[in-house]
Amino acid sequence: MNSNFSQPYSIYRRDGTSNWWVRFSIKGEGQIRRSLETADEAEARHKAHEIWYEAQYRAKNGLKAKPSSFAKVAEEFIALVEREAERGERPAYHARDIPPVVRRYFIPYFGTKDISAITEANIEKYLEWRKEYWLTGPGAEVTHITYERNGKTIKRPLPEKRMPTLSRQKSETVTLRQLFRQAVKWGYMNNGQVPDIAIAKTGKPNHRPSFEPQEFKKLIETSLKRLSDPDIHEHLRWDRTILHSQIMIAAYTGMRPTEMKNLNWGDVLGYRDGRKLPIGKRDIRLRVHGKAKSRTFVPQEAALPWFDRLWDFWVKHMEKPPADSDPVFATRGGKPLGSTKKSLAELLKACDLLVDYRGVRRTSYSFRHYYISQQLAHGVDVFPLARNTGTSPDMIHKFYGQVTNERMKDHLRPEWKDA
Repeated sequence: MNSNFSQPYSIYRRDGTSNWWVRFSIKGEGQIRRSLETADEAEARHKAHEIWYEAQYRAKNGLKAKPSSFAKVAEEFIALVEREAERGERPAYHARDIPPVVRRYFIPYFGTKDISAITEANIEKYLEWRKEYWLTGPGAEVTHITYERNGKTIKRPLPEKRMPTLSRQKSETVTLRQLFRQAVKWGYMNNGQVPDIAIAKTGKPNHRPSFEPQEFKKLIETSLKRLSDPDIHEHLRWDRTILHSQIMIAAYTGMRPTEMKNLNWGDVLGYRDGRKLPIGKRDIRLRVHGKAKSRTFVPQEAALPWFDRLWDFWVKHMEKPPADSDPVFATRGGKPLGSTKKSLAELLKACDLLVDYRGVRRTSYSFRHYYISQQLAHGVDVFPLARNTGTSPDMIHKFYGQVTNERMKDHLRPEWKDA
């Protein structure tokens, strides 16, 4: 049944239904049909005019005439991320990390809501919901996470449930902003409709857990004692030797854990040619890459003997020198080494160094922080240090410069020649 009084739209009923519908055409988008969700003709005409007027307004302002749900745009955004990662236009890990965040958090919360109608108040409520997701929200009853890798479905238990870290929250809001910006480019909304998305800053910088020199000395002494224990199995001796080498190289290079994981022998520049020279006459550079960035930098000389130890272990077990493509940190079978989180925690517990003086748990990142603090304490200028470690001077000032006045006492007592 049609009802049309020379309007730029027509309302009608579909056969067998009581509710009215509206249809009209928009240049470049064809015909649009929408349910008016009412059986009352007067109310239907009022709603039809509002829908037609809104569609005309959107079209004149360069937007798609028909509003789109957040979920629809989010899936299109995921598809774009995957295509761009495949073409090399964005880091490959984006295709791995972004889709789960969008599908686990963004889509379930915003769902079918018109993306152009999402307000700052909606965002604030979402951010609070996200903080409680694993504690009292939808994830509270979840015990395992299931995902696909290389065509196989993998199920793993959840780590300790807690509120997302500030870093995690910031990372996810960056993705959410990207999604809204892309929605603007596609014409689903305009810049004025993009809600403000911000994470409240904490009052104090969260200084990274590091080591004091005496603590690091205790750690190394304990580690050496454990790996030289004559009663342990050779497999365990291998694991402890690799862990000790990791610690020493991390502490004297400042490499990030991901950079160490990705390090191959071909990235230890100058090492192969100088192997037979005395330590003092050798010089190497490390070419590292993490998730998205790479750099070549200068390590401390004290790291060299531990590269030698790893090289010798490889030759002993593989009966040949490692190729440039072989991993520096490897299993007995020559494969890239997996996580050493558990064995590091056991070592830290053994010397009562699992947490720092604030009760903050130490991790493999703590050796990077120790390196930076030691460099600062020994007078290395913050600008070349930032360049060498692949961070910014501001980040070092804000987070990494855990150098007490006592350790800096010589620099704080210069000779005043004009006194």
